[in-house]
Amino acid sequence: MPHIELRPLTDDNRDAAFDAVRDSTSSWPRGVFDGRASFDAWVERSDVEVFTISQDDRVTGVAAAMDVDGDREILLAVSPEADDTAPTEALRQLTVREAERPLYACVSADDEPAHDMLARIGFVEHEHDGADVVYVLPPTLE
Repeated sequence: MPHIELRPLTDDNRDAAFDAVRDSTSSWPRGVFDGRASFDAWVERSDVEVFTISQDDRVTGVAAAMDVDGDREILLAVSPEADDTAPTEALRQLTVREAERPLYACVSADDEPAHDMLARIGFVEHEHDGADVVYVLPPTLE
């Protein structure tokens, strides 16, 4: 099994991160960019925290948390060349880093792999937003 790790996005790995996002088959609406300039502008936003998904020291995607309408939301974009375990492991690591609950995720209604992955981590369907489904990771009682 490959070693999957989240690392802070740096100027040195920004090209590889953009390439991974561009190549991703992901249907996370807030992870769709019309070009490098819009990706760079998104990365620079103060409410967005971006990590690269590293598989055996190679950038294979992006994981991020951001503010959306006053709530905290996450997204993933993973290259098709990444190991099948990479998205779930990256999502698990991101939810550990992102302590705020509830935590939301929005994916295209027809992105079955994303729905399955979110459910494995504990997200539940919250609402439909047009052609997208919003999931929530609710707070836990301690």
